[in-house]
Amino acid sequence: MNLTYELETAKTIARVAAGICQNIQQELVDPSQKDGREPVTIADYASQAIIGNALAENFPDDAVLSEERSEEFMLLLNDRQRALVQRFVTDAVGGYVFEEQVCAWLDFGKQKRAERTWIVDPIDGTKGFLAGRHYCVAIALMIGTEPVLGVLASPGLFCDEPEPPDDLGALTYAQRGSGAYREPLAGGWREPIQVSTVTDPREALLLTSFEAGHTDQNFLEQVSRALGRGPDAPQRGVDSQDKYALVASGMGDMYLRVVPDPRFQEKLWDHAAGYVIVTEAGGRMTDVAGRPIDWTAGTRMVNNRGVVVTNRYLHDVVLEAIALTGWAEG
Repeated sequence: MNLTYELETAKTIARVAAGICQNIQQELVDPSQKDGREPVTIADYASQAIIGNALAENFPDDAVLSEERSEEFMLLLNDRQRALVQRFVTDAVGGYVFEEQVCAWLDFGKQKRAERTWIVDPIDGTKGFLAGRHYCVAIALMIGTEPVLGVLASPGLFCDEPEPPDDLGALTYAQRGSGAYREPLAGGWREPIQVSTVTDPREALLLTSFEAGHTDQNFLEQVSRALGRGPDAPQRGVDSQDKYALVASGMGDMYLRVVPDPRFQEKLWDHAAGYVIVTEAGGRMTDVAGRPIDWTAGTRMVNNRGVVVTNRYLHDVVLEAIALTGWAEG
């Protein structure tokens, strides 16, 4: 299966969308404001409109799964907010964009049923975006029953590193059967990436959601104890699907997630691109019971609970620890 054109197009789209998010972040994010929802909302819609425009031009017969819709854009945003979205999209495409065009691009592919479906998260990592931490633009392509292509454009992938490169951002991507790669977000040589070879769960770097409310802390504590991890075992909170990019690059060894609300069902666009990248880098991903992810159930992972992502060497022992705690049965 040759998806070179699809991959290169997705990389370009992700870069442009990430650039819009960075521009909005620099212009509209006020660190002193406690309620920063407005710039996130504007970035969500502007990023998705750009992605929708490019997908419509290049792959008009494909379907799309993504969160934002024109109905909410028109009903929930005021005139000034919609004008800001329109301005940022206009600047990105290099020609005047009407509000009706923004709406059409937001809804592109939403009502289609097709063999090929693009899975889009226009800005993943809301709190990270506002705080200048980790966030990303995530684009995946699913053909049939499984994602086969994934791209993560991460403006701050290296923001926590002790000696970060000049370009804090990175573009991490993979295509089924072709390996995983990383490039500077601003452009440059690509390098192949692989997961780590850590086998001792006590020494493994555990990645979790930065926001404590996004993961059940009781789950993490019980699993960590079952793995024999002490209070000084390495652990790091990271926003967004950057966790997948870090595991795929060997900069993290495992990522565990169970949301406190037992009724919660994971959204496909929060994991699809990362799944392709991690697995192509040699890693493994299942739910907490060890079940493969069912990507065919709609926008939510209704047949799975939680997420376990590892470098594959740790996967079985992590699943055994989860089983000992009883979380796999919950």
